[in-house]
Amino acid sequence: MMTQYRALKAEAPDCLLFYRMGDFFELFFDDAKSAAACLDIALTARGEHDGARVPMCGVPVHAADAYLAKLIRGGFRVAIAEQIESPAAAKARGGKTLVQRAIVRVVTAGTLTEDVLLDASASNWLVAVVAVGDAVALAAADVSTGAFELCEMLSAQLEAEIARYSPSEVLCAPAEAGALAARAPASAGPQIVQREQRDFDSAKGEAKLKALHDVATLDGFGAFTRAELAAAGGLLAYLDHAGKGTLPFLAPPVRRTATEHMAIDAATRESLELTQAAGGGRKGSLLDTIDRTVTGAGARMLASDLSAPLTDRAMIDARLDLVAHWAEDGIGREELRATLRAIPDVARSLARLSAGRGSPRDLGSLREGLARAWELRERLGREDVPRLLTTLLPALAGYGSLIDKLTRALVAEPPIDAATGSYIAAGYDAALDDLRDAGGMGRRQIA
Repeated sequence: MMTQYRALKAEAPDCLLFYRMGDFFELFFDDAKSAAACLDIALTARGEHDGARVPMCGVPVHAADAYLAKLIRGGFRVAIAEQIESPAAAKARGGKTLVQRAIVRVVTAGTLTEDVLLDASASNWLVAVVAVGDAVALAAADVSTGAFELCEMLSAQLEAEIARYSPSEVLCAPAEAGALAARAPASAGPQIVQREQRDFDSAKGEAKLKALHDVATLDGFGAFTRAELAAAGGLLAYLDHAGKGTLPFLAPPVRRTATEHMAIDAATRESLELTQAAGGGRKGSLLDTIDRTVTGAGARMLASDLSAPLTDRAMIDARLDLVAHWAEDGIGREELRATLRAIPDVARSLARLSAGRGSPRDLGSLREGLARAWELRERLGREDVPRLLTTLLPALAGYGSLIDKLTRALVAEPPIDAATGSYIAAGYDAALDDLRDAGGMGRRQIA
């Protein structure tokens, strides 16, 4: 077993290794010492290695998310090694064969999708930075929602752009690592992760983007520079590594320019307490003071807008027209807020489903969110609303067949855990109904 453990550990030397053994994830050696100290759990020992007892600790699989949250907040990265065959299959191979295990995912601060590991009111950005000749480019993705942006800028603008995203992790090649570390804020800065230079390749980045979105050309998304494509390549290579070959859902990349918004460096942001108070945390910041949003998505959008004040007069006027509309229509505003309050966090549910980590409840959230969005489109489409809202309304409709299918397929309140079953509605599948009847009336049928 230790031979298998060490082989898996060698695949992720910079991570703590969660090694699945039955109903527990076990950690050994220095990983066990670090995890036990961070999680405040008992450190035990198992067997011997080189004449010394092997340090060991473990956490239950069913409660792993809570422990992962503490480890990620503690600055650790965690590789998840799962059993990829059943004990019966291992036994069928003969002898005392060990159950095969493989690392199925690397959990890092910038690649989280689970609600318990995330702040519903804050985005969780992963940023990749690369210098190509005289150009500096940045790729930013929030894998919990699928947001994906590319931007090229002057070297002097890089610090302000990174500060705007306030990322959990920053990826870079070794050549840029020193400069980024020197620019990072003294407290609560992002984790800087060095990646191989070959990951930041513009041709590979372009190919990965085409494959991800199944297109022959990127022209429909925008005119991206070689530096931007190189940054995208580095980011996608890291996500591929973290997902062990499974990329999360990412929307088509949006090209941003550094002049679209006011440049505010990290020191100025800290002094102004825009989104974080001087002592750390959201409480007491400007964002905390003015935030009256009723959804997680709204809170994240407000934080993004506050972090990046617009510089384009037309865009500013369009936004103010929309604000004025709802400020003057108190009844309509409260009706809208009531509707929004009932809408689940569709973006994060969709991200989990796309990554293969979704639950029946996420499918239910998708159903409810799309249905409520359709209702909003129907109601607001009949009103005289500002131009900015008019341009947004078409995106709220067009999912009728999916809403219908999810409504017919799911029970009214799907459970969180798919293993519990009972989330497919009666009447959706005749064969499943027959199996349920057989299971529920087994005694009667036997009699």
